[in-house]
Amino acid sequence: MRDLSNNLLKKSELTTCLSAPGVVAEALELLMRGNAARAEFAACVRFDPVLALRLQLLPADFALEQPDLLRALLLAAPVAAGAAQGRYAVSWQQSIGVAHLAQALALRAGVADADAAWTAGLAHNLADYFDTDVTAPAHAADWLAEIDTDGWVADAVRYHAEPLTRGRAAHPLVRIVQLAYQLVSRADAVDSVDVRAALAALQIGAGESAQLLADSQVQVRQQARRFGLADAVVQTNNGAGFDRLARLYAGQAAQSALHGHFRQADGDDERFPLLQDTLRALFGIERSCLFVPAADGTLRPSALLPVAAGLGALAIPPDDGHSALPRALARNAPQPFEHGEADAALVDEQIARLLGVSNFLCQPMLLRDGRAGVLVAGDVAAGLSVSPLWRFVLAECAEGVRSVTLPVPAAAAPAAPAAPADDIPRDRVRRAVHEVANPLTIMRNYVNLLSDRLGADSTVQRDLGIIADEIERVARIVRGITAAEEITPPAAALELVSVNGIVSELVRMALGTLFTPNKVNVQIDLNPDVPPLPLQKDLLKQVLFNLAKNAVEAMNAGGHLKFTTRLVDVNGQRQIEIEVADTGPGLPPSVASRLFEPVVSEKGGDHAGLGLSISRSLVERMNGQLSCASTPQGTHFLIRLPTLNHNQASLTATRYGSM
Repeated sequence: MRDLSNNLLKKSELTTCLSAPGVVAEALELLMRGNAARAEFAACVRFDPVLALRLQLLPADFALEQPDLLRALLLAAPVAAGAAQGRYAVSWQQSIGVAHLAQALALRAGVADADAAWTAGLAHNLADYFDTDVTAPAHAADWLAEIDTDGWVADAVRYHAEPLTRGRAAHPLVRIVQLAYQLVSRADAVDSVDVRAALAALQIGAGESAQLLADSQVQVRQQARRFGLADAVVQTNNGAGFDRLARLYAGQAAQSALHGHFRQADGDDERFPLLQDTLRALFGIERSCLFVPAADGTLRPSALLPVAAGLGALAIPPDDGHSALPRALARNAPQPFEHGEADAALVDEQIARLLGVSNFLCQPMLLRDGRAGVLVAGDVAAGLSVSPLWRFVLAECAEGVRSVTLPVPAAAAPAAPAAPADDIPRDRVRRAVHEVANPLTIMRNYVNLLSDRLGADSTVQRDLGIIADEIERVARIVRGITAAEEITPPAAALELVSVNGIVSELVRMALGTLFTPNKVNVQIDLNPDVPPLPLQKDLLKQVLFNLAKNAVEAMNAGGHLKFTTRLVDVNGQRQIEIEVADTGPGLPPSVASRLFEPVVSEKGGDHAGLGLSISRSLVERMNGQLSCASTPQGTHFLIRLPTLNHNQASLTATRYGSM
């Protein structure tokens, strides 16, 4: 493993650098024209120091084979906006000036590769493109180590500002970039002794160099006008707000591109290679692996991602509370590891050594067979786990091929009902669904805009997140209305979800709109050992909301509602139990006997009398059971859901003290 104390830059850090908005916009337009504009696309991107380097570090056929992923890369690229655009324009003009002049000097002297001279000149001030919120690295040249075999491009960037006398016997590419930098950055460079001596060594006269410099300045002005960087204009507040809104929409477009990218997959054996390409392209993550539960319950590396030599000897117990891998499964949340931490598990240090990384992020992932695995992503940028783009990638990766057919018990399959006489014509339903989709889209976009405007307040962001999730849930329900009927039920899209998290989210969402206005006190008693389950989150949320709503309506004068989760053993099988208990007057025997049958509701208003019938069918779709016990002191609904299997239960139910 390389020395981790030398502060070498990682490709993941390059993904945080700013790009030129005009270059990104033009590149996207060219990308939409397909392969016919490939040459124009390449010619456009070479004018962005960061994008040009990021694409050079990817496989040569990347643009041809991964167009959706390339589109996502462009849409998600950080761009200079607002006040930062003025500072960016100054650095960008210097980059283009040095690149153009270095290329011209290389062509004139014939002693160096002109393309390499352009790349080195373009990247000479790469550290200037770090976002202002991030500390710039000391040696941006390390990013270019893979550009050429001998490392001359990296050397040219590393030594571009050194005195010319130090480079007298250096590689020609180093001397050419030094010269170009001096001529661009110093007003009197052509008349200085050191510059003339360096030019003479390349058999270039002072007059000719002055003409080359003038030509490069013309090119800089032309390209600056082309990409909107001719003037270092500081944006107004309104302009900055527009930029933020534009980035929000760009984020949604990036998610759409990722949606198409992952739809190529047909199974885990295709999904994870696509994911690996995505990690490399969007986050600069070159080293990753996947650990999955083995037959004995331990976590072992999977062949779904290439396994580094030596990793196959590792088997991580599910109760290793020090390791970030089982901890990620138990908490169903990303867990970071940093080399050298005093209390880090030794197995994590070994994984880092074998991968050749200084840090990694453990991300829970659902496999096609329902098992929960852990993606280990090496050398990630700080804050990656909370990045919207990271969440987009995980969501689209899971959505693309996570479909697992849930076995529905034969007895639970309802008979197809006869069409009612007043059935609404299907074309009217389709038109209504189409019209409903428009306000839902507007609502979702405004929630995103509010999230951006209201800053990082965790409470506000959590509330907005709940609203956004509910809007999306409504959209999925509406889309499902017009889904084509199939004889075979479609595969159910599963995700690894926290039952406790769904209960907590529901209570928080309904506290101010359902419980408090109706004078209902709410209590939650959640067992922390309840493991995450692979299921459809929307189904469980809908069931719990139906039960809560019924309970509130039963307590006309207010009362007490309690949600409880626990782990139980039923006939030797481990199950999760969710209890919803109210202090209402209980159910009349006539109602209790037909509780889960679709009947005409006696409540009036918008009640259809289908809530409990639907809830029971939804629970059965999750392979669970819904039951009810009612007395004059209250009504208790009980949901029981099976854990997936013994191995997963042992992995995800481990509790680590106060962690």
